[in-house]
Amino acid sequence: MDNLLKAYDREIRINLKYPDIVKVSHTRNFIKIEGPFDFISYWDIPEESASQLVREQVGYYRKNKALIWRVFDHDKPANLETVLKAEGFEYADSVTLVALPLAETDTQARFESDKHDVRELAKPAELHDFLAVTEAAFGEPSPNDYAYLYSLLPVPNFKFYVAYQDNKPVAAARFIIPDETRFGLLFGGCVIPAFRGKGIYKALVNSKARQAKQMGLEYLVTEARESSRPILESMGFKPLVKGRTWNLYPTT
Repeated sequence: MDNLLKAYDREIRINLKYPDIVKVSHTRNFIKIEGPFDFISYWDIPEESASQLVREQVGYYRKNKALIWRVFDHDKPANLETVLKAEGFEYADSVTLVALPLAETDTQARFESDKHDVRELAKPAELHDFLAVTEAAFGEPSPNDYAYLYSLLPVPNFKFYVAYQDNKPVAAARFIIPDETRFGLLFGGCVIPAFRGKGIYKALVNSKARQAKQMGLEYLVTEARESSRPILESMGFKPLVKGRTWNLYPTT
């Protein structure tokens, strides 16, 4: 798994490639994905300079927009999370990075995804279903607003899915395929509380695994919260590393 984690870091965090609609910025110390909030994908920070470099980021983002920084167990420097907390970042959640080896996975029949109504969104109006599900499932509005999702909807690298029960939207997920990689990325997979335990989450994930395999990708990867990790592992996902999410919010 160490080699797979190194490949993930290299292809998804360091050398990530997206269509021009997604801005990826490179500076001496940081690689960021920019959007309604910015996300630090990778960094090169000497331990002795960590406080200064983090403080510079805080000074900018406090006046502008939210910043998300996800730190995995193998990331350096060792004092980074201590510095993030000291400089005002708020701990948000813990995740486990998990990967599904698609060549070893039977995506055709294993989880009976055809029995559930999982739809790929094609019309802008359908994004309201996606946003409604994510807010109901996570208890807060999505950090990605309608306008941003609308801009991504026509781009083949970004796919949005909603599962319906009796024509009611009950589950959602995003499927992202960066350019020039073996990895498909599953983000925001969720089911509203009243419909959990019915196999809908498994059906949603398996439909994306099936699609990723058909596209010739080798792995489907997601950052699993503790509530979904056991489900994903039962489907064949392998844990790679644990991580924690730190958020910084603007004051203006």
